[in-house]
Amino acid sequence: MKPFEKTSELVAFIESAKRFTPKVNLDKMEFLCALFGHPEKTFPSIHVSGTNGKGSVVASLKAVFRAAGLKVGSFTSPYITRFNERIMINDAMIGDEDLLRIGNKIIAKYEEMESQGKELPTFFEFTTLLAFLYFSEIPDLDLAIIEVGIGGKLDSTNVIEPLLSVISNVNYDHQNILGNTLAEILNQKLGIVKQGVPLVTGIQDPVLLNQCRDYCQKTGSAFYPIDLSGIKVVSSDLTGTVFIHPELGTVEIVLPGFHQIENALTVIEAVKVFNQGLFRKLRRKNFPVSREILLRGLKETKWPGRLEVMAKNPLVVIDGAHNVDGITRVTEFIKTLPYKRKRVIFACSHDKDKQAMIEILDQVFDEIVFTAYTYKRHNDIQELFNLSKHPQKRMITDVKETLDLVWNDPWELNLFIGSLYFVSEIRPLIQQKIKNN
Repeated sequence: MKPFEKTSELVAFIESAKRFTPKVNLDKMEFLCALFGHPEKTFPSIHVSGTNGKGSVVASLKAVFRAAGLKVGSFTSPYITRFNERIMINDAMIGDEDLLRIGNKIIAKYEEMESQGKELPTFFEFTTLLAFLYFSEIPDLDLAIIEVGIGGKLDSTNVIEPLLSVISNVNYDHQNILGNTLAEILNQKLGIVKQGVPLVTGIQDPVLLNQCRDYCQKTGSAFYPIDLSGIKVVSSDLTGTVFIHPELGTVEIVLPGFHQIENALTVIEAVKVFNQGLFRKLRRKNFPVSREILLRGLKETKWPGRLEVMAKNPLVVIDGAHNVDGITRVTEFIKTLPYKRKRVIFACSHDKDKQAMIEILDQVFDEIVFTAYTYKRHNDIQELFNLSKHPQKRMITDVKETLDLVWNDPWELNLFIGSLYFVSEIRPLIQQKIKNN
């Protein structure tokens, strides 16, 4: 196979690769890493899984460690602005030249893979390997924060040996892959916990916490759940949240929503564990993270597409919540806001529990608008419309026309929600609309 000459062609090729193949082990990913000299073993890492919140946890951890002066890599998915966003060093996305060069380096081994009877990489295996290779080339990289794609146990990222494992929370999503009960889903996520590697979690359910404890006993891993009991919320709106922490005092976060308090507490716990000695395993910067640095990192955390205010007049907010738990968390917060007329614009992927999500939205918003994004996984608009029992509902086929509606007939709050793919598509369109107006 010939190397690509343009980054756009490479990205199109990666995007066209098979998305998912059933697997029972990580032998294929181990083989791919071995083929390139095990790049995943060349940098210290933190591994983050969870149904919701893992992206926010990654962003906050990164901000804290950056505030401490570290050079931090991150691997996340999916992207909101462009493909390169998946792989970053500090605030810089992987450059097009490096993306093209390393992508072609992987493709150059395709013939060797096939000669050994191996299946070619899936989309996520390719992207994960590319990230590992990129991080391995950065000689002064202090730490990489790696977000799981789906689940954990059989996820392509699960070939790393992290310093610390984090599970943000557990709820229903991807049941066709992870299982139909919370215990089954958690068991998949617990698969990232390696022998002797500590686990931090934001899980609250006592039954699931016991499952975590039992698993950690088997792996000899210290277990650190968060504690919400001493937290007092001072204020919470679309500009962020202020709460009182029993040890840290006043904590400010700019990511809106009560669920972000849980994510912040998960990060605080992770940093506390890091400060107990894990920091000594880094290549440099052998000092713990101070209270001031921790608070500054939390306050500076930004994460696009999560209750992100895109415009103030009209008030336009976007959020990537794409499962029942995510929609529930966002609407719990929205209900506390002082706006009388609230409109939601909803689009989702076809494999989601759309009926349950729509039932929640029907009860909270004064109008619901159904649309679809262009990505192939989108759900049929008519089906979504039919599932809603809202007295004020409508369909708009062209996603751009939903913006005309919002700008020409603005309500006090206009929320776009239902999928990260939707957010990825609507975000630049909103930015363009603002520019044109």
